[in-house]
Amino acid sequence: MKDLARQRYDEACDHDRAGREEAAISRYEEALELGLGDPWRQQALLGLGSSYRNVLRHADAISLLQRATAEYEDDDALRVFLALALWSGGREREAFELMGKVVVDTADLRGYRREASFYLDHVG
Repeated sequence: MKDLARQRYDEACDHDRAGREEAAISRYEEALELGLGDPWRQQALLGLGSSYRNVLRHADAISLLQRATAEYEDDDALRVFLALALWSGGREREAFELMGKVVVDTADLRGYRREASFYLDHVG
């Protein structure tokens, strides 16, 4: 039998897939409070941040996803969802800069990574 934290996480995912973000949020929060372990914890943070954004809780989404990206520095999905939350929260410039960094860090730039990074750092 699954532990309760994992069960709540699975329920959150089911609600999320069905478009029931409010129900998903409470299950994600409970799973995390119960000490959900990795790799599910990392996914729950992404799901919770995305759900916050979808119900227009932009400040909550940004705050949560900023903490999650600090904890999981190499998780590009978390960084992309943070950029989306920033954009939705009216912080378009920060969103663009973060999304640009994800692209520079991950895309095949055919030898232009340094130049792209320079230009991104000097936007505006």
